[in-house]
Amino acid sequence: MSLFSAGNGMSDRFLLYIDILGFSEMVRKEPRKVVRVYEILDTLNVHGRSDFKVIVFSDTILVYNSIPASSVPDRTHCVQALVDFASDLHNRLVGQDIFFRAVLVKGDFEHYKLKNVECFFGSALIDAYHAEKEIPSLGLFVSDDCKAFGVRHPTVRFSPGLSFVFLCEGLQALSTLGLDRWPFTLGGHLDETFAVNVPWDVRFLKDVYNQMRENTSPAVRTKYLTAWDLYHQKYNGAMDALVRHDFETTALATDAWTSVTAQMNTKIRKLKRIGSGTELSKSIQKSSTALNRKKRFLGIAP
Repeated sequence: MSLFSAGNGMSDRFLLYIDILGFSEMVRKEPRKVVRVYEILDTLNVHGRSDFKVIVFSDTILVYNSIPASSVPDRTHCVQALVDFASDLHNRLVGQDIFFRAVLVKGDFEHYKLKNVECFFGSALIDAYHAEKEIPSLGLFVSDDCKAFGVRHPTVRFSPGLSFVFLCEGLQALSTLGLDRWPFTLGGHLDETFAVNVPWDVRFLKDVYNQMRENTSPAVRTKYLTAWDLYHQKYNGAMDALVRHDFETTALATDAWTSVTAQMNTKIRKLKRIGSGTELSKSIQKSSTALNRKKRFLGIAP
């Protein structure tokens, strides 16, 4: 039986396991960023749906189908919906200097509440946990069991049993045109309707590139380097053009990106402020100030 094979006995689920990278460092050095993470998680498009449930604990998010999938169309829907949830989080984190690694698996998973405690367990959770910790990259990875039901997004084999999912939908849209030279002209304002996510993709890839070059931790640089290499193998011409032109959106298409870029920058600024002024944010800031004051008193640099 492979690592990702479903067992017997409990309900069969599709489980999206998400780990927020660098969370411990945030807690120690940027506690208000932790508030931002949770506030952003609270805005995800999965909330309010009766067919999926969400569990958040510390730096981990679990999303699973609460209604058992009993047919191939149901399973296909579950897989693509969970990929879309990961894509939604990916887009909301662009420009926030916050990244995640996620694994989508199929297997046993139970979640229920007793009088005083909340319980969740199963082979899917164990498989996802161990698989995620072994991935030296960031982004979304899907097991073969899940991929078999079809994924709208492009994928590439990453390791035995796992494939990497490309979440840069604007870049993918441009690549479908089959053009060999970058940049090119779409004509008029077609880019603002045909490939609206391109500015988001460019900003994401710029941040990945900078992290793989500038992060002080070799282990962390490796994660970004792996992600960059995956995208470069898939979209080598576009990626080279972005590097040559210092990650200007016009490196891909010379048309006007003014409107969608302005929308992106507005949303990034809004999400950077999300959670500020809340009681939790004030409490964290107060605790952080007190801790730094104590460190200065003890002669320890904050």
